[in-house]
Amino acid sequence: MSLQELIDWNPWWDQPENIENDHDIKNWANSSFKWQPRLSETIEDLDIIYVLRGPRRVGKTTLLKLKVKKLLEIGVKPENIFYYPCDAVDNPKQLVLMIDRYLTHVRKKGERAYLFIDEVSMLKDWQRGMKLLIDSGKLRNCTCILTGSHSIDIRKASESLSGRRGEVHKLRYGTPDKILLPAKFSEYVETRSEKLFRVFRELWILSINKRKEIFLNLANGNIPLELERLMLYSKDLKLLLDEYLLTGGIAQAVSEYVYSRRISESTYGTFIQFLIRDISRWGARENYARQILRRIIETLSCHVSWSALKEDTEIGDHKTVESYVNILKDSFIISCVYQLNINKDSPYYQKEKKIYFQDPFIFHACRSWAYGRRAFDSSIEFLALEENKSKLIECVVSNHLMRFVFNLFPSPLFDPTNYVFYWQSKKRELDFALRLNGKYIPIEVKYSSKIQKKDAFGIYDFLKCGRSYPFGIIVSKDTLSVGSSFVEVPVHLFLLLA
Repeated sequence: MSLQELIDWNPWWDQPENIENDHDIKNWANSSFKWQPRLSETIEDLDIIYVLRGPRRVGKTTLLKLKVKKLLEIGVKPENIFYYPCDAVDNPKQLVLMIDRYLTHVRKKGERAYLFIDEVSMLKDWQRGMKLLIDSGKLRNCTCILTGSHSIDIRKASESLSGRRGEVHKLRYGTPDKILLPAKFSEYVETRSEKLFRVFRELWILSINKRKEIFLNLANGNIPLELERLMLYSKDLKLLLDEYLLTGGIAQAVSEYVYSRRISESTYGTFIQFLIRDISRWGARENYARQILRRIIETLSCHVSWSALKEDTEIGDHKTVESYVNILKDSFIISCVYQLNINKDSPYYQKEKKIYFQDPFIFHACRSWAYGRRAFDSSIEFLALEENKSKLIECVVSNHLMRFVFNLFPSPLFDPTNYVFYWQSKKRELDFALRLNGKYIPIEVKYSSKIQKKDAFGIYDFLKCGRSYPFGIIVSKDTLSVGSSFVEVPVHLFLLLA
């Protein structure tokens, strides 16, 4: 690997302003949706090996390039900033040689270096190469960010590099393992609307502690003033929610929709092409994955067994179904919510589970692939039916609850299935039970303008268990009010809390 090849990937070494000509920076600058993930603010100037994971097309590379741009703007010497994509590396040995060449021949000695290694999960056993560099002392005074598209690599990194991640004890933001998911609804809103962003800042609604405080107020039957203030902006928020259910939080999709009121088939297609490549990388069959996705869509918002997912497919046994679901989970396509064993405060892993998509765009892309339809047109048709829209909203609520508890307890070993459950009595089902401070908040998703008594039956039954806060939450369409045993919160406000 020649020094010239390293220079080609780092044109700011020659002229710092060359970063403005970078393909990803230009796309971001020209975008109608200039999302800057809050996660980037949690990366600190320490001797740390960060591992950044997330689904394909979510913006990991753009985040790295924006970090490069910011470092240059605050005066970091260009030679101390190194970017390289692992698409151009064949094995861990080449990775070691490439980084060693940079540190030896380019980096200013004695000064902090910033290493951005993109899509490292393309390399089998990449952890071995990083371990060698760490043990040799070559990464002293270096802040490293390695990105990838598989959650399984987080577990591998935590195991293989245990005790070798650097100054982890100095971190203010919890963990060196970062997950970049598509923009949450609150991030989507604050990026789309400067007016609402100012309101969020005034109300401190972006603070995780403030959001936790609001949740606890609701669980005790009180509507905080912050939600009453936000109700004034319901018209804007409901419009943005309808658009979010089309675009999700994928920046390219949002930008296209804002600009032309459509999302191109190539944007969906590129996402699916990467998914197919990842499925093949794990030794799985494309046609099995499509059949599993079709069954997940057909059973959306219902609890389902592996055997039930096997129905109407060509897959021979439920173990194969489970393995494909795990591949889709590790690729950040779907997540699972398990039934709560309330006596043990733990999930029933062997019982039926509910499977949700991580993001509306991901759902629409997978649905179009599974059924062989044009993605954007079929997404419009899907959302035109209130029942379908309600199911997708339940997906979004599930995803946002999991992200809320992760932000409360960031850790490489964090498992949201220990905090977010569904629950069943002998007669009824509760959509979600959120564990918070040792008690549970029962949550029902009822996307309707008029909530009936029967809509709260799941909450009533759960409250009888004696393990919950006094009030449950019904996530509704329009209303903010307090009932006898539940607080009704419109979904466009509820999602802001996560």
